[in-house]
Amino acid sequence: MSDQYILPADPLATLVSAVEQAHGAHLAQGLFTQVFRDAADGQGLSPAVEAQLKPCLEWVHQASDLDAQALRLALLLTGLDQWGLAFSQAFGITAMPGLTALIGQLRTGLSPQAEAQFLRQFEQIQAASIHAIDFKIHLRRQIHLALWHAMGSVGTADEASPILQALGSQLLALDQSMPDLGWRLVADTLAHVQIRLLQDTQASTQAQDGTQQLLTALRQALPDERYRQIMAHATQAVLAWQQAQRHTSH
Repeated sequence: MSDQYILPADPLATLVSAVEQAHGAHLAQGLFTQVFRDAADGQGLSPAVEAQLKPCLEWVHQASDLDAQALRLALLLTGLDQWGLAFSQAFGITAMPGLTALIGQLRTGLSPQAEAQFLRQFEQIQAASIHAIDFKIHLRRQIHLALWHAMGSVGTADEASPILQALGSQLLALDQSMPDLGWRLVADTLAHVQIRLLQDTQASTQAQDGTQQLLTALRQALPDERYRQIMAHATQAVLAWQQAQRHTSH
């Protein structure tokens, strides 16, 4: 892999490792998924959310020191916030009381010192693109793939259109808000979308057509050089996956 694809070192990885950052993104996904299901059923915080909350809090408190605990909590809340924003945009949701209550519950009981540490780490996540980069990559991949699956599974093209538009807007926003590394997150999403299509040869026509529309929209909206950079990295990732599959099958 060429040097242009090597990520700089993440200074926050000394507090929460890359593996734990990925786990934090997974925990946030699980929490939000249950909250979203409850919202669809007209519920607030259900026992299912409470059950998922316990291992999340345990994960926070397993960290070795207070700064690491504060960063883990900040990662969870960042993840929940970004899931909420993405799905609100895609599905026209104006409020999610269960999510608001959950975020409040996660911060309840923090001492003034712990609250200050949490706020400091929350700000650090946004202070530079490379901060918590493994968390950001996994989080955005999960969000984007969830929207892509939703786009491909709704009943009609008209229903898929706002989800597809939201997904495209979010990918473009990543490139704009993270000018140095956002393209990597976009490439990661596109690579995994292509891998899903390769894995599922029976993917719906809507999923295939929507993917092509997404690529066309990105090519039109992004500078040529940036689009080529994104697609080159995505293609490289897909080829690496295919090679690994061939090795596994032998």
